[in-house]
Amino acid sequence: MTTRSTYRSTATPKRKNQGFSRRAFLGSIGASAALAPFIPMLESQADEGVGPKRLVLLFSPNGTLHERWAPTGTADDFQLGEILAPLEDYKDQMIVLDGLEVIRQGLGDGHQKGMACLWTGNQLNAGDFGGGNGGSAGWAGAASIDQAIADAIGGETAYRSLEFGVQNGGPTNWSRMIYGGSDSPIAAENSPEAMFDRLFADLGVDTTALDQLKAERRSVLDLVHNDLAALEAKYSSSDKAKISAHLEAIRAIERRNDLATPTCESPEQDYEFNFDANENFPAVSRLMIDQMVMSLACDLTRVASLQWSRSVSQTEFNWVGAGRHHDLSHLGDEDGEMISQVTAINRWYSEEVKYLLDAMAAVPEGDGTMLDNSIVVWGNELSRGNSHGNRPVPFVTFGGGCGALQTGRHLTFDNEPHNRMLVALAQAMDVDMQTFGNNDPGSGGLAGLFS
Repeated sequence: MTTRSTYRSTATPKRKNQGFSRRAFLGSIGASAALAPFIPMLESQADEGVGPKRLVLLFSPNGTLHERWAPTGTADDFQLGEILAPLEDYKDQMIVLDGLEVIRQGLGDGHQKGMACLWTGNQLNAGDFGGGNGGSAGWAGAASIDQAIADAIGGETAYRSLEFGVQNGGPTNWSRMIYGGSDSPIAAENSPEAMFDRLFADLGVDTTALDQLKAERRSVLDLVHNDLAALEAKYSSSDKAKISAHLEAIRAIERRNDLATPTCESPEQDYEFNFDANENFPAVSRLMIDQMVMSLACDLTRVASLQWSRSVSQTEFNWVGAGRHHDLSHLGDEDGEMISQVTAINRWYSEEVKYLLDAMAAVPEGDGTMLDNSIVVWGNELSRGNSHGNRPVPFVTFGGGCGALQTGRHLTFDNEPHNRMLVALAQAMDVDMQTFGNNDPGSGGLAGLFS
């Protein structure tokens, strides 16, 4: 039986759009429920010009190079370092959190504890994965912060949360960061095609029809063509433009999910896209980002995560002229090639974060954009790879969460427990929480985040 996390909440969470049901709305205008995944949240459904608040957690592995990651300057007038430089366009939407410590107590090695503690703030249970430090470590001992938040707000959407992955590997505590409770890891979906099928099949599109469409190289949108045509007259010109762009994004995802090229070889040959192949890591990343943004824009979920690889990641970054990530991260600081290649790897991750932010900023909501209404948090399991350090672990947030966070700042802390950041995220998502996880004996949120 799954055991839920022991976090303490002292008030009922505030919720927006409590009366809104996508299926009820579609039914009221005569549309089929199968259209639910295709229609973005209309401006007329938002409360007072503000869209729904969302939380997105991001993970990249093996630490960073603090001297090339940390900004310079002052809290309000800072310059991004080489690693975060690709995110320059979003300086006014970010908070760089320097000096946080991921407290690592109990069983497990640095990677295990860093991975399991990252979003749970909790020690690992005993288990069968090894790791030493007094015994063999198992799974985390409590839910992750996204699931605690999803417990409060997940009932408002078709999916309480969605977990996207890029080559995360098998089920070990080195490869799982999201937990529904003690000893209850939640695996991210690593197949873009499987995620696409899930988002549509679970919401009223018949799976047999989906398979037939794939066989005929047709679009899932063909299933609801007549309904879409009937709805056109009911929308304003601005809504029509939004929906048109959204549907084209769905078609683009479908085209890139199916990379098979017709040949004269036997039809029994497996032409499916190999989402686990190292060389396809960048392509899978973009597909997962596209589908995550689509699911958020459709208001299918308000809590999502994207996990690039896993702790001890050995992804080979040949597309940026770098080798195997974990091997490189363990070389000495005097090794110039290590510095150059690990910098290139982390810059690539910054570019992927920018791709996500660009997509979120392109979705208009109320008086702003989806990014304005969201909180995106990017973390890592280590501070630096060759030391397996736990401070300062790099964290950056993006988006204001409907005005909850005061962005455009570089904040430096004196080894403050990152559990306080997790508490602050819950508070920013309107969940009244004062403590989270068992690694931090104190209480309260991280000072300085709120507007």
